[in-house]
Amino acid sequence: MVQIGDFHIGKAATSSPPALSITEASLLWDFTAARYKCIEETQIYHNFAHDKDLQALMKHGLEKTLETQVNNLEQQLNKFSIPLPERPPKSFKNQEKNSIYLSDKFLFKQVFQGCQNHIDYLARISRCMITNDSLRSMFLAFLQDEASLFDKLCKFGKLKGWIAPSPLYNPH
Repeated sequence: MVQIGDFHIGKAATSSPPALSITEASLLWDFTAARYKCIEETQIYHNFAHDKDLQALMKHGLEKTLETQVNNLEQQLNKFSIPLPERPPKSFKNQEKNSIYLSDKFLFKQVFQGCQNHIDYLARISRCMITNDSLRSMFLAFLQDEASLFDKLCKFGKLKGWIAPSPLYNPH
């Protein structure tokens, strides 16, 4: 009997619920907690950003990537009866912008570095998802989403002059 998602090939009597290794359960929970932290940080950065384009990019990342992924992660945690990590508040009230000044360049670099770190993290998680095919597919899709967001951040950062160009290699 072969089972791919909800599609079964073979005798239905031999069908079993999707398996989940202890490693996969731990990584699923840990990545959800990491995404909660990322959402919280991005909301705070969004509140302190002055540049309208940067605010729009952060809002896009929150709504199209982070919140969508968290919804999928929570569904999987519930499916396997894994307790959810503590979730931060849904939103943050605007802080007094004059109390602390954070430059838009600094905020961008924080988001940029976070995206780079999550690409590495997602690649490591994806290679550990051996038992459960649907989870592996989900994390590989998350990796593609993160790479797409990284591409947008690279283009945006170069346009704003917030990414320092690397020196050119000259072998002579």
